[in-house]
Amino acid sequence: MSPCLENYKGAFLFPFHHQRISNIIFINFMTKTDTTENLSTKIFIKNWSIYRKIIAYDNMSHLSGYSKLKQIIIDEMGKPFSFVDLACGDAYYSSKILIETNARKYTGLDISEQALSLATENFKGSQIEAEFIKADFIDFPEYIDSEADVIWVGFSVHHLDRDEKLEFMRNIGEVLANGGIFMLYEPILLEGEDLKQYYIRFKRTFDEYWKGLDPEESDYLLEHVRETEKPETREGWIALGKEAGFSTAEKVFSERTGLYEIFKYK
Repeated sequence: MSPCLENYKGAFLFPFHHQRISNIIFINFMTKTDTTENLSTKIFIKNWSIYRKIIAYDNMSHLSGYSKLKQIIIDEMGKPFSFVDLACGDAYYSSKILIETNARKYTGLDISEQALSLATENFKGSQIEAEFIKADFIDFPEYIDSEADVIWVGFSVHHLDRDEKLEFMRNIGEVLANGGIFMLYEPILLEGEDLKQYYIRFKRTFDEYWKGLDPEESDYLLEHVRETEKPETREGWIALGKEAGFSTAEKVFSERTGLYEIFKYK
């Protein structure tokens, strides 16, 4: 389970400069007024309470998904590699699996300063050089200035329109190293399914499998799914990769409910 907010000791990020603590670098590219920061913190706490429960009860199959990610990395990355984690959140699972690989450098990018503060705690004591950047995941080309061997993003790209997904994936190709791997873990539409039908299927899966959320949190999450999610079909995610210029694009993992799959692009 992710570290509790009760242990949160404040953010380590400061505007427009770097700070190094041991093997960890923090970069903040955003400035906000105190009022905005306070609002951001309130939103973070509400969402983080839900997220912590989702992780604790493994409602979105993070455990098996990250196990598959680790397996692929071990199988395909024999030499020390760099790992870019887009929309990394608190990097809980990433920090756990990467210590069992040849990872030499980790870059986590997320819009939430509070989440990045927790992520730094998860990498403390690790031999992996860790860098954290406060920015929206779709803006990564502005901040990733060297080629990456592995790029990972989970449960984020499906919020974009198709044209935005395609642009995002083309940008990934620009910074992916020769022989590198891009993977995403996202919800899928079934063939012939529209967004309304997807929501009905999600709600049915939610009622059957999900645990731990109170009624208010459940309503909040279901509204989020209904109003903001724009998944693609399995073939749609594969087609996006090929259209973006990747030579191979394939589904490599389906979790137990059939809602989420991992796709690998090279």
